[in-house]
Amino acid sequence: MADEAITVDGVRNSPLSLRKSQHIGEVVTHISSADLATHHVETLQNIQNLVPNLTIQPQGATANNNFSLRGVGFKDFTSNNTPSVMTYVDGVAYPIGFMTSGLMYDLAGVDVMPGPVGYTHGQAVTAGEVNITTNGPTDTFHAGVSEDIASYARSRTALYVSGPISDRLRYRVSGYTAHGGGYQINRYDGQHLGDANEGALRGKLDWDVDSRTSINVTGHWAQDDSDTPGVFNVKDLVTPFLAPDNNNLMTGWGFRPAFTEMIGVSANTKPFRNDTTWGIDLTGRHDFGWGEFTSISAYEAMYVHNLLDLDSTNIATDDQYFTNNSNVFSQEVRLSNENRPRRFQWTIGAYYARTATKARFFYDFSGSGPSLRPYIEATSYNQDIQAFNQYATASYRLAPRWKISASVNHEADDRHLSNLETIQYGFSDVHFPTHGALTNEFGGKGEIDFQAAPNFLVFADVRKGFKPGGFTANNTVISQQLNPYKPESLLAYEGGIKSDWLNHRLRVNFDGFYYDYHDQQILSLELVQGYGLVGDFVNIPKSTIWGLEGELDANPIPGLFLEQHFGYQRGRYDDLKFLNTTAVYANYAKTGVFAPAYNSYDGYDSGIPKLTLNGSVSYVMHPTQAWDVTWQGDYSYRGSQLDVPGNEIYRLPAYFLMGMSLNVAPHHGRWSVGVYVSNLLDRRYVITKDNGYNSFYGIPGAPRFVGATIRCDF
Repeated sequence: MADEAITVDGVRNSPLSLRKSQHIGEVVTHISSADLATHHVETLQNIQNLVPNLTIQPQGATANNNFSLRGVGFKDFTSNNTPSVMTYVDGVAYPIGFMTSGLMYDLAGVDVMPGPVGYTHGQAVTAGEVNITTNGPTDTFHAGVSEDIASYARSRTALYVSGPISDRLRYRVSGYTAHGGGYQINRYDGQHLGDANEGALRGKLDWDVDSRTSINVTGHWAQDDSDTPGVFNVKDLVTPFLAPDNNNLMTGWGFRPAFTEMIGVSANTKPFRNDTTWGIDLTGRHDFGWGEFTSISAYEAMYVHNLLDLDSTNIATDDQYFTNNSNVFSQEVRLSNENRPRRFQWTIGAYYARTATKARFFYDFSGSGPSLRPYIEATSYNQDIQAFNQYATASYRLAPRWKISASVNHEADDRHLSNLETIQYGFSDVHFPTHGALTNEFGGKGEIDFQAAPNFLVFADVRKGFKPGGFTANNTVISQQLNPYKPESLLAYEGGIKSDWLNHRLRVNFDGFYYDYHDQQILSLELVQGYGLVGDFVNIPKSTIWGLEGELDANPIPGLFLEQHFGYQRGRYDDLKFLNTTAVYANYAKTGVFAPAYNSYDGYDSGIPKLTLNGSVSYVMHPTQAWDVTWQGDYSYRGSQLDVPGNEIYRLPAYFLMGMSLNVAPHHGRWSVGVYVSNLLDRRYVITKDNGYNSFYGIPGAPRFVGATIRCDF
């Protein structure tokens, strides 16, 4: 984009950019629009390679994203529970992971804040938040288009138009479309799987009503008709239908005609997505002089239809089709005198959200054999949620170098699960009564900042955060699964430094944290006699997490930029007993009887990735005064991860990725051409593992992509 590109050129030929956050005692990882483009961040999952101690994984083979930040996360297949990490787009909270797909284009930047939040805006959660900011309308006319073509016939096209309608009214329209890129192979006939077929549009209007009042309206729409990613077979626990896949890019699928006819899709179809998301947001601001009033009203909706083959075979042992029709209405009002040159600053506000969900899940187990589940099963439900968070925060500058702040919030969460029915066609039809869960929790924060020198800040804080409880609604066969799990709470201690040196050519930021975690919410498994294992959310009474994070950025000579971020974390379960799935299936293979087997994991490592590293080096050369040539290299490393306590079959091995790019542009920055390679070493790695009905499966990370880009702005 012309205005953005000129800004980036100015920054990258000067010392490190001055960040306001360098003088605020909060840990925030900021990813600029230039960094997003350089690292080819097209999805939310790509962000985890740029932020320490952050994990973003797909839930199964869906477009739903599960987040974990500093070891605090939540895996929610049914999307009817509050996430541990809240995603915001232009200040609007997205409490359902599916709704965050189709948003990563025309961005101004992304900010990731770890730790309990909900004291100054939005909804209270325990792990942190991801704030996405999109580009706004401009005072002068700008337009641009970009094209990215890469391996596996992948193409991505983005465009925008922005400018004034009148002296007080401005607009911006942007969109993107993506196709191809499927790199998985059907082991049966060699077909490819994973091609994208998606597009999105966003429109914005900014109206300056007067010198103190402004209104912004945003509307957006996205459609995803892509292939659903395939899974590779890790291990079959009961029947030797399939040997483990040595090549994790291999997959397989196949659906019975009776199943496709029941769900209303064509026979011989591939696994697919048919997801629609849309929304409209209205933000108003008025400056009273002594403070600013902000109102954010939003309505977000999604219609999801996904067909999955989670047994990775052409045998019907775990074929799934689900639909989800959800909408969220939210209203936030906030009054604040922040960002004004006063010793005493404050913010008060309230956030309300109403979420309505109607979902249905179909499972074809009919190929599992007469002694297991020889039927098609369907579970359907409705859920209504009302969440109301009130918050207040205040800070006071005791002296020119000292500042203290305190925050308090209270959230009430009232949810009801109704019309729950599970049908095992030809066998049973079970209706469950309405269940309710109510959460009322208080949280708070205290912080002290010491500006030891103009470019050296020392800070420390303590936070008490929480996240509401909820229900298990996936594959419900017994009433015990509907017992609501409890809210979780987190007492977080943190301290660190932020510093700039050598006339802002060297930045060193460092922090450490300790989490005292109570009633941690985790996806467990429950054994139903005569049926097998079913998912069930439970609470871990107590666990602890601690870690370190660091940021080292340098601009030693003009044009050369070095960045290095690291995260180290350790987690421990202090009180946990968990079902041993391997022992359960081993006993079934011998006796034909499902019998429970539990292990105590008190004192065990929680399996979160211990070490995350990411870094980059870029050099801007000027062969002539009219031309800029930028070379960039980057890498990321993620340590081993174990998602289920004590069961090594779930372990995700550590992996190391590298990328390189070369970009050529005239100095005015109105167009550019470039080439790049991601996953330069063509590493084969796994981004998530999970269990199907009687097997374990994995989803691979992307192989090497070689591509070229062209961008033109007017």
